[in-house]
Amino acid sequence: MSRPSEEGSDAERDARVQREREARRAYRERNADRIREWKRAWRERNAEHVREYRAAYDAEHRDEVLAQKRAYMKGYAARQAAERARAQAKRASSKKYYEANKEKHHRYERAWRARKLAEDPEGYRARRAAYQRRRRERTKEADNARLRARRRENPEAGRAAQREYYARNAEKLKAQKRAHYETHREEVLARNRAWKEREKRRREAGLPPRRLHTTSATQREVNTAAADAFFTRSRTREEIAELRKNPGLDASVERTPDELVAAFERASRRARIEHLLATDASFADRHRVAEARRWQASQESFRRAQRQAAEAARLDEIGRQVNDRLRHKEPPRRRHHLDPAAPHPMLNSNTTMGMNR
Repeated sequence: MSRPSEEGSDAERDARVQREREARRAYRERNADRIREWKRAWRERNAEHVREYRAAYDAEHRDEVLAQKRAYMKGYAARQAAERARAQAKRASSKKYYEANKEKHHRYERAWRARKLAEDPEGYRARRAAYQRRRRERTKEADNARLRARRRENPEAGRAAQREYYARNAEKLKAQKRAHYETHREEVLARNRAWKEREKRRREAGLPPRRLHTTSATQREVNTAAADAFFTRSRTREEIAELRKNPGLDASVERTPDELVAAFERASRRARIEHLLATDASFADRHRVAEARRWQASQESFRRAQRQAAEAARLDEIGRQVNDRLRHKEPPRRRHHLDPAAPHPMLNSNTTMGMNR
């Protein structure tokens, strides 16, 4: 007869537990910010207790913790590769979507900027300027490399833009130059003196003066056409063999001096390296990794020196204590009793052995 009541009590208890669980969940949802702030404040107040607890737990469960770390690191490389693949797929998908909806995206951005500018003009401009500064600092090297490559491909466009700018702002640039000279007069004079001394040493050594000059666009076009005609000209095997045997056979063919060949190889190698450094971002990551490793190595040597100094100090202290315990000490001198008729105290032996015992 008691089974229905027991079943009813179990159902009521389960319902009550469920209601309490739902109430706690609703409370956590309503007070998520306050609970998060309370937990953060508690961790700050009990930071030392948390560290001690974690250290004690790690010491007590050392084998389990090490096993978990090994299991985590075993799949670390695979997880990183999968994350990179997901990121690359996401970038490709975003790029594909952008290419398909470029105009729509541009319209949305223009509308969004116009709305934000209308809501808070000063705040929007300040945020925009801060964002541009952060982006410039983050991508400065890549932007400069891209600009250098663009100038190398089409230098005449940059020179034309410079000439046009100078023509429009001649007086302003002259004033800036005069102001810069007045502010840095000593530095300018020092550079001029250094240049004159260098040219004097070159003349005394019999070297030609160092002169840099620009080449016009027409001359560059002529040089490019001549180079193309020379390098693209086809020759037969017989002509090539004859030229190798007798280079002076063709008046247009001259043996290139060895120093020019060496200079060309050095310049080509340097250009390839510069191009690789400018286009391959992995070298920047390698540079940062190398800097971090060098810093860790320097810190490790510093810490090793500290440990060695501490160990040397500890051993010295142990040696001093051992010497203090084992060093032979002279017996204390007895005070004179001020009796002139008494024998001198040093005439009596202080030993307790033999007949004087």
